[in-house]
Amino acid sequence: MKDNLVDEAATMEGIPDDDDDILRTAHEDTPSSVESGGAGGGGTGVKEVEYYDALGVPPDADEKKIKRAYYVSARRWHPDRNDSTEAKAKFQAVGEAYQVLSDPNLRKVYDQKGKDGLSGDKTEASTDQVDPSLVFAMLFGSDAFDSYVGRLGVVTQTMAGDPRETGIDGRHMMELERRRVVRLALRLRDRIQKYVDGEEDAAKAEWRAAAKELVDVRYGEDILHILGATYRLSTAHCAGTWGEGIEAKREGNKRNVEAMMAAMEGAQNVQGGGDEDELPSYIELMWSVTVIDITSTIREVIFKVLLDSSVGEDVRKRRAEAVRALADIFEGTKSTKLTKDQRSLRGLYQSAAADAMEKTLQRMREEEGVEVD
Repeated sequence: MKDNLVDEAATMEGIPDDDDDILRTAHEDTPSSVESGGAGGGGTGVKEVEYYDALGVPPDADEKKIKRAYYVSARRWHPDRNDSTEAKAKFQAVGEAYQVLSDPNLRKVYDQKGKDGLSGDKTEASTDQVDPSLVFAMLFGSDAFDSYVGRLGVVTQTMAGDPRETGIDGRHMMELERRRVVRLALRLRDRIQKYVDGEEDAAKAEWRAAAKELVDVRYGEDILHILGATYRLSTAHCAGTWGEGIEAKREGNKRNVEAMMAAMEGAQNVQGGGDEDELPSYIELMWSVTVIDITSTIREVIFKVLLDSSVGEDVRKRRAEAVRALADIFEGTKSTKLTKDQRSLRGLYQSAAADAMEKTLQRMREEEGVEVD
């Protein structure tokens, strides 16, 4: 079946932008608030419920529910998404609550003695106590790249939770990815429309301005270059000459192999443990997986835009030219603000940990002397 963006856009009518018609299933067991006193726990005997209330879970919630509740709440109150005074306080509160409730020992003390039983030392989480998957998710808390890469696979999986509990199965995940691709294709089509209409300079100026802002967010330069390379290779594959298509396929395969090898190496490091002085291997693994995720998704997006049967061949050719120009800008944009250390995986990890857990970053700064803006 040929791609037709007009028809596919019609399939998105009435679907909420946040996919809550599907993902709400994962949140139904995470109430927005819990009554103090009863705490929804049914006589669990805990001394205090403040931390449980902060996450909106009952005192008998298991580890998975606590983790999912923290992720949902942290995303909602993340300062980059919500700049209100209330949001800052809420974000700190859910971070502190998760810090204690995610640690079995600290949770036991809290259940028995409340906050008074937790000294400053006991409530400080060490670097290896911070959940890597949640820290990684916080790297993208600003959603700066949302209109370019959509909701990342690792984020969707975290929001979906355990299919045995939420009912969100493989069929739902495939539909969520389909929606992601269609939304991104429509956004890309609109983003390059000025160029297609002949306003090439104006379009390039907009793209350069956007790239300048994106390059300095966490993983910004890396993601921009991944996007640029994927735009370039995918365009050559579906709209270039035979030779360009062959060369693009060869380079694309090489990149995919490198990413998969990095993911495999990361998985081995996670299983075998690593040097405590190195960035947690789990973060490196997830980044490698995310590179594959972005590349495969954007490739589908490009094909939908450039092979769109709802427009004529002349428009498709202009779109291909536009995507090539956009690719050149993205691949050529480099950060002028972030230092090498700040762009490194360790620097990015530390910065994300700062957002997720202020106390964790403070300890890292004190122990390593690393300053993160």
